[in-house]
Amino acid sequence: MSFKNAMQATQKSILQYAKQGRPYEVLAALLAARQFNTTITETDLQSEAGKKRQLKINYYAPVCTDNGVGNENICNAGTVIEPKQVFFDISRTTASAVYQLNRDDVRYVDGAYTFSDHAKAAINAALPAVRRKLATEVASLLVSNTGLLPDGNSTRMLPFMDKETGTMNPMGLWEVERTYRDAGFSDPFIVGGTDVFHWRKAVEVGGINDKGQNMSALGRSNAYYDTLINDAFGDADTEHIVTFDPQMLKFVSFNRNAGIFATDLNNIDAIDAIYQRGGTDYVEGVLADPLTGLLWDLNVNYDKCNYRWTFQWKLEWDIFFMPPMVCNLPGVNGVCHFTTCAPVQFTCPEGGTPITGATSHTYQWDTNGIVSYPLYVYELDLGGQTSHPDATVANITELKDLMNANVTGYTFGISGTKLNYTGYSGLGGHVNDTTNISFTVAP
Repeated sequence: MSFKNAMQATQKSILQYAKQGRPYEVLAALLAARQFNTTITETDLQSEAGKKRQLKINYYAPVCTDNGVGNENICNAGTVIEPKQVFFDISRTTASAVYQLNRDDVRYVDGAYTFSDHAKAAINAALPAVRRKLATEVASLLVSNTGLLPDGNSTRMLPFMDKETGTMNPMGLWEVERTYRDAGFSDPFIVGGTDVFHWRKAVEVGGINDKGQNMSALGRSNAYYDTLINDAFGDADTEHIVTFDPQMLKFVSFNRNAGIFATDLNNIDAIDAIYQRGGTDYVEGVLADPLTGLLWDLNVNYDKCNYRWTFQWKLEWDIFFMPPMVCNLPGVNGVCHFTTCAPVQFTCPEGGTPITGATSHTYQWDTNGIVSYPLYVYELDLGGQTSHPDATVANITELKDLMNANVTGYTFGISGTKLNYTGYSGLGGHVNDTTNISFTVAP
């Protein structure tokens, strides 16, 4: 045996090896956008810390049609502008699996490491997977709620980068900004794939181009790169970008382990205290994700019969999409979808299909055999808007009136047993979680 192989191996334990992880900028975008939406705050959804509540917002929707001509008599009855209501519930939960640390496994690791040291390492190791799970679910929800462009189209291809030279094309960004300006929205946040990344890198090294433009001045502090957007669209042939007005949506989260619902032992260092006190305690507290700053609920339990700790990450959250604040086509909600050229090394061909406005259609829902009267409507979920009318309708006419009173942006009519409206996309939803609603293009 050689002298080299006769030596004893040196062991080094790196307990905080998984403390960091891959950032998910779709989360960063939504978290950064929260400060620009003051219509909803985190405290609106809880009466006290740890007590989740439904939020009802009363608001006056903008009046988008007016038939006044100037010769009306002000003494005659007018049109009553009534407030509308929209309800918000934090309805989503993202959680890790339940993981385990065995007491006797710690006996095999040398060094002055406590149970809490090992627990912190295991808990940090479990965070990247549940963080990705949250980011994936957030990206999917954001993509599924993209609305129409102001011209009625569902998406538009724009130039952002020259794929061969890395040269920026400012027209892509300017067209996004113009779209939001024309629709009455504020400066949008931009989340997308390869082109967003290349744009940010090009700005870093930008200067005066051959047109005399200072490309470094374009900036874009609210542009976020995340491949999860492309994944959510499920399209590998095209690059996708989602933009949103930060005043038209709000990411909210809720911690159950807060206020009186948090245990006295509420941090990971308490695990040693749990064991030394005979395993009679547990931890129900919160822990901040070091990458996103989000506070997650963390539950830790010691099973004194099997000599093991089990723990789980959990977060309750949702994205609230606001009802229309400005007059646009039905379906325009401030969340837009744009595409760019695929990330390959060639120049996009010139020309293409001219941009034209989308054509409206009549959409209908046949209630025959689906709705029975009288119908008590506790909850109506339609067009991304949830309301609680708490009213009984006796026929299709009253159902139509109820929907017009509770769904902003659409005008419903009747044709026999069918409810209908004119628009640019179909609506889906339900009544009382039992009766499904599906509007499709009329034949």
